[in-house]
Amino acid sequence: MTKKNRKHSAGIVLRNILLALLLVAVVAASAILVYRRFFESGPATPDEKQNIAKNHYDADSFYEENGMLRYAKSAHLTGVDVSEHQEKIDWAAVRAAGVDFAILRIGYRGYTEGSLREDSWFAENYTAARAAGVQLGVYFFSQATTLEEAREEADYTLELLDGRTLELPVFYDWEAVAGSTRIPSPDGLPLTQCAAAFCQTVEAAGYTAGVYFNQTYGYTYFDLGYLQDYVLWLAEYGTTPEFLYHFDCLQYSSTGAVDGITGNVDLNLLLMPEKTKTAD
Repeated sequence: MTKKNRKHSAGIVLRNILLALLLVAVVAASAILVYRRFFESGPATPDEKQNIAKNHYDADSFYEENGMLRYAKSAHLTGVDVSEHQEKIDWAAVRAAGVDFAILRIGYRGYTEGSLREDSWFAENYTAARAAGVQLGVYFFSQATTLEEAREEADYTLELLDGRTLELPVFYDWEAVAGSTRIPSPDGLPLTQCAAAFCQTVEAAGYTAGVYFNQTYGYTYFDLGYLQDYVLWLAEYGTTPEFLYHFDCLQYSSTGAVDGITGNVDLNLLLMPEKTKTAD
């Protein structure tokens, strides 16, 4: 190889090295931006969603009493939500422990075949809890992918209710299920429209409707501005909820302990009971 060719080859090698270093720098910068976007920047801010009512609760007014969260500045009710996973419940003991209300799972859609199923303990829980003086609402665990499926779930819920009286809402609860072969992700699904279709069907039958969600769903997947006419049930664990937008009911623990219930149970605080109504 001539001296001129060696010099030319060296130049190519140096150029390739510089290009490789530039590529590494671009990739690293992109990774940093992605990290900051998803892990440091946090959820959307109120300024980005002006049409959504903000959370105006006083964080310092939440306090614990006898293992349950309370709010000093307004009327409220303490409650639990349960399903067949709790199995047999002593509702008289639950009421004696200071529980005002319970939200019972009434049914769910399977996350593999998509069939509709009744919660195996719903009927017994409803009868026993009502006899103990516990106010009641229900929730349906949805896996709807279309408005038609959401309405089908609402119709099925109404069929299971069969005219039963509720003091609290019928809630729509859509959650992604790990390992689901039917719905691997909520991305691209019309979740807000599905929730509204479910709630509209429920309200047409005379019941109050509500939507359950956690912070991720509230910030990312649901348009809460479109759902504000319904009772909003937020899952945020801890004693001082930091969610930016308005909510009516707070699920603040999944590891609660209540007399009459074996094992852990979800604990809730209903902050605006006057927003609900009874279906006759």
